[in-house]
Amino acid sequence: MSTFAIVLVIVVAFVLGQMSLLRPSARETRLMHLRTEARKAGLHPRLLAPPEWYRGERPVGGLLACYSLLAEEGRGLAYFRAERLADGEWVLRAGDSGRLARLVLPPEAEKLIAMEAQANAVSLWWKEEAGPEALPALAALLRQLMANP
Repeated sequence: MSTFAIVLVIVVAFVLGQMSLLRPSARETRLMHLRTEARKAGLHPRLLAPPEWYRGERPVGGLLACYSLLAEEGRGLAYFRAERLADGEWVLRAGDSGRLARLVLPPEAEKLIAMEAQANAVSLWWKEEAGPEALPALAALLRQLMANP
């Protein structure tokens, strides 16, 4: 085998190796699909730095997923925040205690870190551990949270 053929094989192997590194991982592909489905369901998925109140373990990549439902323009929402404890119980951290009591939480809520209502949106904080099949229930929870100021 000539030197040229050996160099050519090495270059081709290097280029193919680099191209395979550009493919998204299975986890990244799953998350892209989840966020696309969330947008179709009317949600606004974002990756944000954990808020100052977050006390959990550091998320992968340093960012938490926040899926929001925007309020209609001109409609102000009272601040509300409830966090899910390690034992699965929900605790009110800010806002009207009756608001948490009025919520009917779906089984998918066990994947959440917190629910928050701000002036212009209601949001769910989570680590995106569920699949697209959980999105309708989570979107309904956000609509329920928005409807019960």
